[in-house]
Order: sequence, then C-alpha cells, then structure tokens
Amino acid sequence: MNPISIPNWLKTLAEQFQAKGRQFYIVGGAIRDGLLEREINEWDAATDAKPAEIATILRAAGCRQIGTIGAKFGTITATFENETLEVTTFRTDQYQADSRAPAVQFGSSLLDDLERRDFTVNAIAFNPLNNALHDPFHGQTDLKAKIIRAVNEPKKRFEEDPLRMLRAIRLAVQLDFTIEKETLVAIEKEKERMGILSAERIAQEFNKILLSEKPSQGLELIVESGLISYVLPELIPSIDLEFDPGEHKDIYHHILQVLDNTPPRLELRWCALLHDIAKPLTRKKIGGEYHFLGHEVVGARLAKTILRRLKYSNEFVDYVSKLVYLHQRIPNDQGNWTDGAVRRFVRDAGEALQDLFTFAEADSTGKNERKLAKYRAGRDELKNRIEVLEKEAEIAKIKSPLSGEELMKLFHRPAGPWIKPIKEKLLALVLDGELSEKDKTKAEEIARTIVKN
Repeated sequence: MNPISIPNWLKTLAEQFQAKGRQFYIVGGAIRDGLLEREINEWDAATDAKPAEIATILRAAGCRQIGTIGAKFGTITATFENETLEVTTFRTDQYQADSRAPAVQFGSSLLDDLERRDFTVNAIAFNPLNNALHDPFHGQTDLKAKIIRAVNEPKKRFEEDPLRMLRAIRLAVQLDFTIEKETLVAIEKEKERMGILSAERIAQEFNKILLSEKPSQGLELIVESGLISYVLPELIPSIDLEFDPGEHKDIYHHILQVLDNTPPRLELRWCALLHDIAKPLTRKKIGGEYHFLGHEVVGARLAKTILRRLKYSNEFVDYVSKLVYLHQRIPNDQGNWTDGAVRRFVRDAGEALQDLFTFAEADSTGKNERKLAKYRAGRDELKNRIEVLEKEAEIAKIKSPLSGEELMKLFHRPAGPWIKPIKEKLLALVLDGELSEKDKTKAEEIARTIVKN
C-alpha cells in the first residue's frame, strides 16, 4: 500500500515516549485512511504507558488541553498544533452480555490491543520512528480487496459490541467496500444484540450512513441484515407493501432513490427517508387507483415519534416534521394557486422554503422525462411568483392589523381563546389582499361583525 504521511509533531511525540522507554504506535482509522490516501481527520495512538504517565509525557511534550475523562478506559486526549490526539494504553476488553461497556484490563502487548479491535482494516498499527506497519490480521489485504472483515471470529466481535454491526455497514458505505460473507452472516445472526444499544448510539452511527455518498446502499444492507427492526421498524410496512407494477411505483425503492437524490444534509436526508413512510397506513383504492390521502399529515406525526425515540433535539424534530408535512405542497401546485395561496405557503414554509424546493427536485423520480420536465417548470414558475410577491410585500412579516391586546381593549374582555379566530380571519383577509395591514378602522369593523355573529 502507499506510504503514510505523518505530521512531524507526531514523530516528535513518538520520540518523547521512546525516551521514557515506552512504545508508541499510530492506530485505527488514521492508518486505514492514510493507506487509502483519504483525508485523516483524527489521530489515535496506542502505548504501553499507563494513563497517568501518558498525561505526564504529553504535558512535557507541550500538548495542551489534556483531557482525562476517559482515563479509566486508558484514554488521554490532548491538542497538539491545533490537532486532536487520543492516546490509549494497550488493553484487552471483557464484555458482559447486557452491556457494550467493557471491563478494561491494561496490557503491554500491541498484538493483544489490535486483536480486541472490530475490523481488520482498523487493526493496523504504524510506528512513526521506523515507518514500520504492524498488520497481524491482514488489514492491508482487505483494504486492497475493498472488504470489511471482522477481526478473528465475527460472532464474538458483534456479541461484544453490537454497535459494530452498524459500524460495519457504515464503513462499507463510506469506503465503497463490501462486507465479507461470514461477517455479514454474523450480523444477520446477532441482530437481536442491537436491543441493548441506546437510541443515541444507534442514531449517531445511522447519521453517518445517511450522510454518506450513497446512503441507499447502507439502508439496503440494514434491511437485508434485519437491523431495520432495531433502527427504523416503521419503514418495514413500506418494504413489504405489494403492488402490481402497473398500479403504482414501489414505495421503498422510491425512498431509496430520493435518499440518493437529496443533498447530504441530515435534515433533508431524514425527510427523504420519512416523507412517504405513512403511505402504507393511508393507502386506499378509489376508482380503481391507489391514493394516499393525508399521508403527509400522518407522516409528520410519525416523523416526530421516530426522531424523538432516537433522541434528536426538539428543534431538529420539529424541522424534519415540518418538511415531511409540507413536502406535497409544491408538487400539488398546478399553476392555479391564487396569490393568497402562494403567500400562505411561504408563511407556512418559513425558514424551510428553500429546503422544500430542494427536496421537491429530489422527490421527482421516474422515467417519464416529459412529466419530470413539467414538474420542474411548475417549480420554476412558483419560485418566480414568490419572488414577485416578496417584492410587493415582506410576506413573512405580515400580521393581523389588530393585536391580541388591541382586541381585548376593543371588546373589554380578558385574554382567551376567542382572540385567535378573529386574528386568523383578519390575517387571512390581509393575505388575500382584501384588507390592509395598517387599516385598523376597517379591521375593528370586521372584528365587531365576527364577535356579533
């Protein structure tokens, strides 16, 4: 394989460890990516020094921001020349059946340390002092063959830490590798071990799959291996839904296609994954054709349930749910929206407006180029109408001519639910151009009529 380029500060640090009679090897993803001539984003090292001694050597070498939070697992973090380094004591790990947190035993053997790692491509060590590679599990061979293979017995690796099953898929997708047969079979057999994982850890690994160059490959592996039951069980009805090919396009494969079409932003990729997830729940045959009335409404609710289970932030949950809820609005514009309807769409979309247009393009799948061109022309026309209307008025700032306080004062009534329908009616009239936002006199007349009736 190609030689690895190591920054000078790492070589200097290796010399500091050697001066103290300690071993020092670069390990893990940095070596894998270096051999593949990929960008290296983080550095990991392994040593026979214990955590306290590691921290002492790092400080003496001029490293800053020494972190000891992982010391009980043997890991000390530090910043050197604006790069982050993790140095971990050689160790062996003993796992309990109900946990992926190992009982750590420190050791002195590089071989034992490499043997505890997940995949052969991650079990290669590099000595910066003599440029020697230590590769006891033939990781370089698997790198050349573009294979993800578990170190030693796959079943044991996944029993120890079931998150490795998702990580195998993530690495295969990110590197455009295939998963070695026995490793893949072990994933299928050990999938129930996923049940001990926290939702956060599943989401973190799944995010990396979603943001890969071709996330559909990762999703297909998750489905084929059975991990889908632990990652996103709500998708299973879409996978199993049967159609006559002439009746409707396959929903699952449409989702895969849209997923790959969508730019690599997590909100958009999640929208692609969830936008049609409620179609199996809303499918009805009307007049000999399948319809999915309200699937965007049900889908938005499902999106909230799924993303909350996976512990995403409230802001992220609300935004993705909003994208799912509104994703049909642009395709449903056939050029016959009134100006008021366009204004309402812009107000409803808010900060998600551009993402909705981006997603609408990604959601346009199929082989009928004439139909696709028609949809694209419709989107362009809607964009132009929005631009024209935004020049006429700042749509997002349009409000009811009367505030809640003004209505309470006008009718001598306390705050209550009676205010909302009046403000909504006044706002609707403004959006439709039938009432000026500044015409409080006319707004008061209308408000009195509403209350009277």
